[in-house]
Amino acid sequence: MKTRLRKISINDTQYLYLVKDQYHSGTETNTLTVKIFLSGQKRTPLVINFMTRDHYIVGQPLKSGVELMNTITNVTENINLNEPKYIRQFIEIGQQNGWTGNNAIAIQNGIGYLTQLGFETNQLS
Repeated sequence: MKTRLRKISINDTQYLYLVKDQYHSGTETNTLTVKIFLSGQKRTPLVINFMTRDHYIVGQPLKSGVELMNTITNVTENINLNEPKYIRQFIEIGQQNGWTGNNAIAIQNGIGYLTQLGFETNQLS
């Protein structure tokens, strides 16, 4: 199956991203990876890993949708990381952490990103 990069534009800057997950047998965990590239910069992606418990019915909860409480807005949201609004927020946090699109940075902790956005993430681990 061919991996298809999706496009998102923020302030007249184009980014490409993909969302994929990998099941780890024996540990019943799943890693969802979000890779974001500044358009034309394949070698310096922002890589964000979300290590979660694998749900035997739906698989990776952040890819199929999971209800998480946001302590900032006091609203429960259905989080599905295939939605562009989360990608936009991840790019902004990545930039706060020093990613410009032209430089390599360490793989980022996705659960930390969700926590920074105000989400309670206890049920994911």
